[in-house]
Amino acid sequence: MTTRVITAAVLGPGRIGRQIALACAVGGCRVLLVDLKDRAPADHRAVFADARREVARDLGLMAEEGVLASSEVASALDRIEDRADLTGLRDCAFVQEALPEFTDLKRQTFARVSLEMAPDAILASGSSTISPAHLADAVSGPERFLGTHWLNPAHIIPLVEVVPGAATTPAVVERTLAFLEGLGKVPVRCADSPGFIGPRLQVLLMNEAVRLVEEGVATPEDVDRAFRAGMGFRYATVGIFEFIDWGGVDILHRASRFMAQALRDERFAPARLVEEKIARNELGPKTGRGFFDYAGDKRETFETAKLRALLRQVRRNRDG
Repeated sequence: MTTRVITAAVLGPGRIGRQIALACAVGGCRVLLVDLKDRAPADHRAVFADARREVARDLGLMAEEGVLASSEVASALDRIEDRADLTGLRDCAFVQEALPEFTDLKRQTFARVSLEMAPDAILASGSSTISPAHLADAVSGPERFLGTHWLNPAHIIPLVEVVPGAATTPAVVERTLAFLEGLGKVPVRCADSPGFIGPRLQVLLMNEAVRLVEEGVATPEDVDRAFRAGMGFRYATVGIFEFIDWGGVDILHRASRFMAQALRDERFAPARLVEEKIARNELGPKTGRGFFDYAGDKRETFETAKLRALLRQVRRNRDG
């Protein structure tokens, strides 16, 4: 929860914008949900009515599942205010864009909005793939501009990727991290690169899943079932680099080479850094170092902690 009331604005009342507004409201913020699209007044009202219905539904589900106290539902909903213009924007300390993935649309919006904001307010792009380098020069005051990529559903998924631009000041990054942490999120810094962390991994994963179906390897139902029971289960508690080390960098290296040869596709070839790890015999816990350090008793501590986490997940799934 935030320690003081912050006014935030979310530009765009679509699916992700509604979820971000909800997350901010649950975190104690006053939130302006802004629809800047040129619509008739009746159409604005319809859009906001639909957004409010969906937010109310999601708040109700959070209360039913014990994530939010029932007594907090009405007050969280009341903290979200509809806006069909930029009225009140100067009162906002944090302005989050949540518009469709069109570079020109975002640039036009940032050029307009950055002139209406308070000088010390933060302006954040919610793009999942368009990096700040493609947007920052449209902003008046690019030092207070950065990317904050929320994952759908934004009010539930903890991660928010924080992507500073070339001109973003360290103070703005720190303020953004603190704001997101105050909402109960897990902000992770990422360099300015298209796709950041999550989308870059996810695009590859999704396309490969589709290829499995295209090639007749498995049905969509079986791919999803395999993912939920396998990688989805494992990676809920074990990070990707943790698992590379745990399984062995050499195992990844051999598997990558085999896949590249068997499928005749270089996209499966080992990464350069994997080749370097093999050359240095940094294979994971069994050699004392992989991507992480396992010297002394660190190997036992690491493996025990991960096994416990997986076993607790088994118990949660069993107990329902």
